[in-house]
Amino acid sequence: MDRSQLRNMIASGRSIALDCYAIGEKIPEDDAMGMLFKTNIMNKSVILKRYEAALPTARQPVIVTTLIYFPYDYNNVYDGGESVSFNDSGFYQALSFKIAKGDPTPELLERIEDDVKMLSFFDSLHSLDPFLLKSKAEQSEIEDRIHPTYFAISPQEWERIRLPIRDKISKLVSKALGDTGETGGNDGRAREQYVERFLMKIWEAKDVNGIEPFIDAMQIDPKHAPEIFFAWKAICYYQVRFNDILEALKTLFKWAGNNQLCFPVDFVSLSDDEQKRIKEKREVLRQKMREGYINANQVLGAYETSYDDFVDKDQPETFMSFLVNAENSYLLLANHVSIATHSVNLWKWYVEQFGAELRYAQFKELFDGLVTLYGADKSDDAFEVL
Repeated sequence: MDRSQLRNMIASGRSIALDCYAIGEKIPEDDAMGMLFKTNIMNKSVILKRYEAALPTARQPVIVTTLIYFPYDYNNVYDGGESVSFNDSGFYQALSFKIAKGDPTPELLERIEDDVKMLSFFDSLHSLDPFLLKSKAEQSEIEDRIHPTYFAISPQEWERIRLPIRDKISKLVSKALGDTGETGGNDGRAREQYVERFLMKIWEAKDVNGIEPFIDAMQIDPKHAPEIFFAWKAICYYQVRFNDILEALKTLFKWAGNNQLCFPVDFVSLSDDEQKRIKEKREVLRQKMREGYINANQVLGAYETSYDDFVDKDQPETFMSFLVNAENSYLLLANHVSIATHSVNLWKWYVEQFGAELRYAQFKELFDGLVTLYGADKSDDAFEVL
């Protein structure tokens, strides 16, 4: 990946990139909570998420891996560096060697192990969206160990996203508990408080203690309930997020679908081979964009239909089935909505800087960035060597 693509990948949003050094620079040295990691080199790294389509026979539809990128120049993270996959079997040894530059001391090993535990937390996330990062930290009970700067979400934005999610969950919980006959009788206040207790347990997604009636009503395996509840909340989040970017995404699609706009304005200076390459990649990019949009809509449509069937038509079966597969639905949305969010941010930046009709140099940076994000050119192995 060249420098412009590295910049585009890191700077175009938080969904798939967490620049630990840039964030850490904003935290005062004497801050009581301090940096995210125990070792200096990890606090100067960038965490990246990579999505790859799984084989049709795989249990999950998308493979998500976590990459750790170590810049050569910490003050210019876009100037190249080394990367290693957290999911590789030799990751721990590779990280230890890089940090210690030899055999680590017992004290350093302890700090490395703490950092690997924190990386395991990040690896458990399907994306690095601030809302989901904070939600997962709360569920894992490590929120107090992570400086709020890393969450990058204001209380106002948190509430803006949280309220419609809670509203949808609350209506369904109330409906499900109404079927059990255990919502406090005719006392409206008692019923509200009862539903609120269930809602909080589901929102926290930590355990099922005290919400057994809801678990039984929804026929959920108690062992898997916390993961299902978190995935449910994540799906609700992506519904909000997808709606937020929808108009901008459609505008991006119109740009990409326009043969004149999605082509260098100074194309006459390009060789026939280069023009052909762009046109071929453009067709693949358009197909990937369509697939991503359709897949995201299908997941959200299936969720909304099953939800409405339960709440409005007293038909819970479809929603209960949806919850069983909520993890895969969350995974698909993390892939498609995260990529779409980064692509919209990237496209907006270039259009605002240079206009909708781009000369070859700027067009190539933007075009290759979109191609990389949507996986329209897997032969480039964009994330492997940075």
